[in-house]
Amino acid sequence: MKTTPATNANRNLKPGTMVVSKVDGEPGKVVRICTYRRNGCQAWSYLVDTQAGREIWHRGDLFLPAQA
Repeated sequence: MKTTPATNANRNLKPGTMVVSKVDGEPGKVVRICTYRRNGCQAWSYLVDTQAGREIWHRGDLFLPAQA
């Protein structure tokens, strides 16, 4: 099975990583991994600090903004 680079980039983000929601474009910062996939190695969701407070985001609902 071939994965895309975006999927690979979201496997295990480190705390402090800036992310953006695909759902509403809201920016946030990863606090920690919230849940893991069944394999126990890859993140399933993240606890994210946003302007509105802390939220849980599924890894497929976020992306890493382009770094300049």
